[in-house]
Amino acid sequence: MCGRYTLTVNHRPDLLKLGLQTKDRFNIAPQSEVLVVNDQKIHGLMTWDYSPSWAKSSMHLSNARSETLREKPSFRGAKRCVFLADGWYEWQRTAGAKQPWYHHGNGELLYFAGIYNDSSGCAVVTRAAHDNIAHIHHRQPVLLESRAVSHWLEGHDLFASAITRSIQCYPVSVAVNKPTNDTASLIEQVTVPSVNNASNTDDLFTKN
Repeated sequence: MCGRYTLTVNHRPDLLKLGLQTKDRFNIAPQSEVLVVNDQKIHGLMTWDYSPSWAKSSMHLSNARSETLREKPSFRGAKRCVFLADGWYEWQRTAGAKQPWYHHGNGELLYFAGIYNDSSGCAVVTRAAHDNIAHIHHRQPVLLESRAVSHWLEGHDLFASAITRSIQCYPVSVAVNKPTNDTASLIEQVTVPSVNNASNTDDLFTKN
């Protein structure tokens, strides 16, 4: 976690008028350009592809674990940013397959805690999944309340919020597995066999 997410802007005039992301995106994947707020509290585009400034070659990190954010050499000294989103996908292992589930807050804008550096790009900060969604996957993005965005950008560690308890999820089409698929149909609910006995899958993308 987090390997794919969504951000729709056409019904959000404040975001659309920025002229940065000009169309709705339903399958944002690592190594693409994403809309974030940097540590100067300025909106901009960054590459979702983090490497520490000392790395001699790209490490292609898309996630950073909150538990090791202060200790791991790869993340020490990183700047803070916030990803703008309105949902994300997680994959659950069911009978040997990986079933994608869409996680959302009823269309509300979500703020993912993130880190970045100027020489590479950014990564989503993750935490252990809240009980209400842990049956799908054991990790989730660190979600920030809107009033806490500034505190995160200023360097305060905020790894839990009430927003997480309100997140809902449902199964969606495996078409999301292909990064080039990017239509609203990806977030439509589908019917799948019972997953009561399913076990959590490993991250689809880079683990850190």
